[in-house]
Amino acid sequence: MISTPPEIKKIIGCVLLLILANIAVYFNSLNGAFQFDDLPLIQSQWVEDLDAFDRQVRFSAFENRPVVLWTYALNNTLGKNRVFGFHLFNLTVHIGVTLLIFLIISRTQYLIASRASGFPLATALLFALHPLNTDSVSYISSRSSLLVTFFYLLALYLFTGLFSRKSKIPEFNFRWVLFIPILISAYMSIASKLIGATLPVLMGLWYLGFIVSTQKPQFAEKFFQPKWIATLFLLAGALFAGAYIVADSWLYIARDQGLELYGRMPYFLMQIKVIVFYYLKLFLFPFNLNVDSGLPFSTPASDPLIFLAGLVIIGILFAVVKGRSLWVAIGFIWFFITLAPTSSIVPLNDLAVEHRTYLPMTLGLCMVVGWIASTWRCSILLVLLPLFALGTATRNSDWVSEISLWKDSAQKNPNSTRPHNNLGKAYFEKGDLVLAAHHLEKSVANIPHFIDTQYNIKSAEIFLKRREKIYGEKSAKKFSPSESIGLLTELVEPHYNLASVYLDQGRLDDAEKEYLKTLTLRPGHLSSRIGLSSVYNRKGLYDQAIASLELAVNSPTSDPSFALARLNLGELYGKTGKIENAIKEWEAALKIDPSLLPAHFNLGTAYMMTGKLELAVRAFKHCLQLNNHYEPALFNLAKVYQKQEKWDESTQQFKNFLEVTGPKSSAYAQIGFNFNQQADWKTAQEFLKKSLSLQPNNFNAHISLAETLANLGQMKKARELLQATLKMDLNPVQKEAINKMMTNLTHPQNTTP
Repeated sequence: MISTPPEIKKIIGCVLLLILANIAVYFNSLNGAFQFDDLPLIQSQWVEDLDAFDRQVRFSAFENRPVVLWTYALNNTLGKNRVFGFHLFNLTVHIGVTLLIFLIISRTQYLIASRASGFPLATALLFALHPLNTDSVSYISSRSSLLVTFFYLLALYLFTGLFSRKSKIPEFNFRWVLFIPILISAYMSIASKLIGATLPVLMGLWYLGFIVSTQKPQFAEKFFQPKWIATLFLLAGALFAGAYIVADSWLYIARDQGLELYGRMPYFLMQIKVIVFYYLKLFLFPFNLNVDSGLPFSTPASDPLIFLAGLVIIGILFAVVKGRSLWVAIGFIWFFITLAPTSSIVPLNDLAVEHRTYLPMTLGLCMVVGWIASTWRCSILLVLLPLFALGTATRNSDWVSEISLWKDSAQKNPNSTRPHNNLGKAYFEKGDLVLAAHHLEKSVANIPHFIDTQYNIKSAEIFLKRREKIYGEKSAKKFSPSESIGLLTELVEPHYNLASVYLDQGRLDDAEKEYLKTLTLRPGHLSSRIGLSSVYNRKGLYDQAIASLELAVNSPTSDPSFALARLNLGELYGKTGKIENAIKEWEAALKIDPSLLPAHFNLGTAYMMTGKLELAVRAFKHCLQLNNHYEPALFNLAKVYQKQEKWDESTQQFKNFLEVTGPKSSAYAQIGFNFNQQADWKTAQEFLKKSLSLQPNNFNAHISLAETLANLGQMKKARELLQATLKMDLNPVQKEAINKMMTNLTHPQNTTP
């Protein structure tokens, strides 16, 4: 029997422990729901399945994160919108990241002949169990952080393989084959998230710190001399200054409004505070984690903590130099460099987000703590790791549903507009309008606080001047600094959501006010125009409702609500008797969205009313192709066949309707009418009696049954039935029809065959 070397046994044991630890703390995350941005993202047409991805996404478009989108398409192919599969994929990648941390440190230790006992395992366990990572693992939309980290570390692990012991076959060194998978991994990292672009810098750092220093020990000594450190800082400062000066012409510009809100330098100075008093604090004390940080924007003039944070960072760097520990030095450098893309001169809307620390923690903060704990033989990790595991499992329970997540956030950050908005939206979708209105009203009330703490009008002015310089005056004047505030989702959404709740509650005046506020902030907000038209429609102000929607449809956009606007405008035209205009709008809506079932149904009904029966049949059949159980289309198609005197087809269609709905008086009455037209009096009588047993006051059934009885020669019963019908609550036209039938039954010679 071949015995396994003790070293291999130890590695296998550590790997199994890491896998089991991850599963134990994140097992309850598998029950989580789609959250926040998840549903719009995973239901996008380009990730419906792998075929849709291949048709619509290019892997070369890094800014679209094609690798992440491909994994969503893969999940949808294996199980359409099955949340368990999405969470399982996230957990699997997280386990892979944890194992790579362990393997990279283990291999690097082997290369430099370092044997700090338990260091790789301590670092990997700390990362695996740390509660700060729950945002990345439990939130499906944070998968980009997982994937960029996995491929980032995979490329580094393969890179370290280039420097293992020499191949035993001198003619060919197999290590150089690793260049291909290294390049592929690097590409996959950048195509997952653009922060992967920092990989070459960290590879170079790893090489200089761990590979060169072992081959040339004097290098390490020189590396830590003050003059080299000073030179390094001067070089970094020069690079930063150069990047800042030419940033608008070559640097990646984020798609949100961070640049408008803050400006580059104010954002950078604010991030100094964020790094120390948010990210480092949460790493050391991972309590009160929050999906919405709620950090107010501040400047050095008003916030001394920014200056203090700068001193802390300088102190950290000084301690690193004095400590002369290569692992600690590289760990802190790793942390700052991998955090730089989101926390330096590329302003983003959110000042701080927990999942931004995922990559920086791997061989950054976790490695620093792991090294200190293992070299100082500090047993504090034995206490911290179980506490961290409990904290992670507990935090995962907050991610189980949107309500639990945003309720937790609103309790921790009651003055922020976003948590109350999203909690109100979640209650609205659950049908709890009272709680929805309560939280959305709080969200709207918090907006002035948000403006005071977040919005920087001076930064917007700077942004517009730079935009004019780069893109020209015409582009710069698309919006003014004061108008740019209306572009913020945090301002628009709460008013719109609150208006929608008021509309469902029947509070039409309140809904109108909120829709108008939304349109003041964002005049092109199509959904608000649709909502406002619904308010006017329910108030009976049809001209105003039509005017609101005409404004919407005369400004074509790529908004998916555009087809809905045309649908609603067509319904208003139909309600006001403008059938031809209505038909044009519904046809236009279907050109935009052929799957819009109500448009097909409305078209069919309009065609039926205008006598275009073949077109009506085609429209109703389209409805049934989209939903073969759509009751109104089943019924109306049967009515069209009646008008075409296709009695058998009509009867069969009514029977199809009954299979879906169960017994219905109206359908039985129509089938009875069909059999009357076919002179099948006995069968007609059977169905008409069924109709009246369900609805004794069904006027159409009374009329048809009277006709049936007369044709069966039962004149007395027919007259008695008509006399009973006259006692019903009838309109004049119905009464006239009954009297005419009674006259015909009394004087049959006057009846025209």
